[in-house]
Amino acid sequence: MVIQERCIGCGRCVRVCAQKAKKIESGVERTAQFLQSGEPVYAILAPSFPAAYPEARAEQIIAAVAAAGFSKVFSVAVGADLVARAFRELYQKQSYATLITTSCPAVVSYIEKHQPSLLLFTAPIVSPMIATGRLLRRTYSFNGPIVFIGPCIAKKKEKNDPKVSGVIDEVLTFHELNQLLEMKGITLSEQSERELDRPWPQLGSIFPVSGGLLRSTELVHDLLSNEVIVAEGSERVLEVLRHVEQGTMEARILDLLFCQGCIDGPAMNSGLSVYLRKDIVANYSRRWLDKNKTPPAYDAVDMTRRFTREAQYLPLPSEEDIAKIFLQIDKHSPSDELNCGACGYASCREKAIAVYQGRAEVEMCLPFLIDRLEKMNREVLEAQERLIHAARLTSMGEVAAGVAHEINNPVAGVLNYVKLMKKKVQEQLPEQTLSGILRYLDIMETEMRRVSEIVKELLDFARPTDPDVTRISVTELIKKSLFLLSHQFELQNIHITETYPEPDEFIQADLKQMQQVLLNILINAAQAMPKGGELFVRSRQKSVDQVEIEIQDTGEGIPREHMSRIFDPFFTTKLDKKGTGLGLSVVYSIVVKHHGTIHVQSQVSAGTTFTLRLPRAAA
Repeated sequence: MVIQERCIGCGRCVRVCAQKAKKIESGVERTAQFLQSGEPVYAILAPSFPAAYPEARAEQIIAAVAAAGFSKVFSVAVGADLVARAFRELYQKQSYATLITTSCPAVVSYIEKHQPSLLLFTAPIVSPMIATGRLLRRTYSFNGPIVFIGPCIAKKKEKNDPKVSGVIDEVLTFHELNQLLEMKGITLSEQSERELDRPWPQLGSIFPVSGGLLRSTELVHDLLSNEVIVAEGSERVLEVLRHVEQGTMEARILDLLFCQGCIDGPAMNSGLSVYLRKDIVANYSRRWLDKNKTPPAYDAVDMTRRFTREAQYLPLPSEEDIAKIFLQIDKHSPSDELNCGACGYASCREKAIAVYQGRAEVEMCLPFLIDRLEKMNREVLEAQERLIHAARLTSMGEVAAGVAHEINNPVAGVLNYVKLMKKKVQEQLPEQTLSGILRYLDIMETEMRRVSEIVKELLDFARPTDPDVTRISVTELIKKSLFLLSHQFELQNIHITETYPEPDEFIQADLKQMQQVLLNILINAAQAMPKGGELFVRSRQKSVDQVEIEIQDTGEGIPREHMSRIFDPFFTTKLDKKGTGLGLSVVYSIVVKHHGTIHVQSQVSAGTTFTLRLPRAAA
């Protein structure tokens, strides 16, 4: 959105908007009405016009403009000659310590609105466009419409400026001239050549080139004297103006243009480089110097103008306010301030100030949006993986339930017969053969009990109950789980380090199920450290609505190729009959049912860390 009160008409928004969302107010319709009225209409061409149509000769361009219905076609370079003379006279009076040129209406508007204290240094001289219009009105007594044609958008605002209004009736950009010529059915290449109407320009023809105004004034530009500074482009111009305001600028003449010379105006009609445009304009200017040796004297033309303070004062944020804005876009230190310029501001601080003043949205930060998009993509992928895993668990659970039911009955029968056999053999066999048979029967009983335990785990996995959610102390939950395994940890020489938050945190969970989760993870950690090691258990508030529990061991670690399968049912690397491959599947299922998440980080020979994030209970 363009804020009209702050806009200076520089056209930068038009340049940078790839979506073409910014449109320039068209002057084509009003110009067409002038041409259809039957009264004389004058056109004044910006001196950069030869560079706007490199495919045609300058005289063909002039002829095309005349063919569109303009009774006379002049060059604004004539006004540039008048401005140069007025500026030279003002400079020679030495009444200004520093003098800012006023040929660029965007610079003038910027100073009036955003740095009005610099109006004391601003030359009270009109722009070449206004000078040309006043010349035609005063010297030639022309009262009809005058239309300026050029590459500058700021001219559209300048023609309506109350301090200089009533001179120029309409402004066309070169793009709009194309539309007008197309409406009239005029083709440049088909035009015969035509000269500009008199008066003819002199050095003013070089005005659109960098430093062209100073060249037109014929003032000596000595680089060693540091009296003159030519600054082009918004960033350089603003830097120079800041130095003037701070009193650190020594130069007497500041020739400032918001573009890279008028040959690089925002509505320039050519894809040529600035350097090629400069060559075209310079070559055309030399032709005029050969034609017009005597400069015209137009002393009756008023070259002066006034300025008004249109200061747009906005509140400035404190460092604390800026820091708060930075936090919203994840900028926590100066190294996070990339100053990439993608938001349209020169630095992150400038953008933060604009946000504070209501001139920008905090989300207008490309790196922040990219990071947020990547985070959202990761969350979507994780959610997708959880859904796939949940579907897989459901399918496996249905199969497991049927298998467990079919196995459980014969296993129970076998166990009963083993017990019966032990009783019978003890009654009937002699002592010397009894011990061997009992040993075999003990092995059978142990293995059948193991099968029974696996069946029980299968049933627990296949038919999980819904959580009976209550408010649970995280510290008590962890301490109780560690206590149940304390004897095993002591036997294995595992040292435990516990870290709890102050005050204690609470979660919404089923106590038994959550204890099963911790026990399964802690048992895995113990089995990963058969020769002892370190076990770290930490809990903390992760966010406003989440509590984090972290269990870290210094065990064998999990190979990279196994990481994607550790939550799969029946997947196990414990080949010594210590596991069924269901422990972590049950853990995953319970955590998901509690609307939590579980993440694993592991490095072979260094250890494994399980991170649980669970819903935090309200205080």
